[in-house]
Amino acid sequence: MITMPELQWLRKLLHLNKPLIPDELWQTCIARFPFIRNLPDYDLQRLKLLSEELLHTKTITGAGGLEITDEIAVTIVAQAALLVLNLTLDLYKDMPGIVVYPSAFMVPRQQRDAAGVMHEWREALAGQAMSAGGTIALSWEDIISGADFWARRNVVIHEFAHKIDMERGNPNGCPPFLVNYHDGMQVRIWQQVFSAAFNDFSHRVHGFQHALPAMHDAQQDFLHHLHEPVRRPLPLDPYASTNPAEFFAVASEVFFVAPAQLIADYPQVYHLLARYYRQETIAYPTKLQH
Repeated sequence: MITMPELQWLRKLLHLNKPLIPDELWQTCIARFPFIRNLPDYDLQRLKLLSEELLHTKTITGAGGLEITDEIAVTIVAQAALLVLNLTLDLYKDMPGIVVYPSAFMVPRQQRDAAGVMHEWREALAGQAMSAGGTIALSWEDIISGADFWARRNVVIHEFAHKIDMERGNPNGCPPFLVNYHDGMQVRIWQQVFSAAFNDFSHRVHGFQHALPAMHDAQQDFLHHLHEPVRRPLPLDPYASTNPAEFFAVASEVFFVAPAQLIADYPQVYHLLARYYRQETIAYPTKLQH
């Protein structure tokens, strides 16, 4: 537990006599997210300090006509700081800032097929983390929708997990182990556990997709809602089956937002994430009941 003298020392260390977040604004922003507001008080105090430091050191810029308000800025940094609550902000050191769009934004894509033909298209994204010192782009509409527990999605956590995974280059689903925080953790064990879970989950998603009737594009939105009760038992969003990097990012989302299903289906993944982030998220709702 962090004591008040230690918190005062941390505040001096981070030079947070600059952008202090008013308590009323802080409470308004975290109230949307049970996985934040359910934290113990001493964690919430430290989270606020880290959020203030992010506001001081990172730019937050609106795009697509969105004007950045204090509420938007604090809502984002509070969730970003959660990942490094018991780690270090140095994991975000190569990120100059955050760009926020009002809703999903379009990005160009291209891919060469087996015949050598280059295909180009535009894709709507809720978030994107750029490697090699790049920014993180987020959709405000998707940030707010992530407050829905049943969605089990959180675009801020997802993209900042990618940024952590990018700390040593391209993301691969194995984040950097830090000497002062991850003593005893082994890359070999991490890769074994996550590879096995990724392969198992990919098979489950593949089986689900084959069980669905063939439908044309116009019916996809209807299909999504029609089969939501069937998809909900999956511990992760099917997007986690894309590749190991996406599996890590989606697993990080669920670890913080709705960990019960993750620990039920992939307990080793949960426990490795708990050791990495140095948090036991499954315990937070229980503590509120006492």
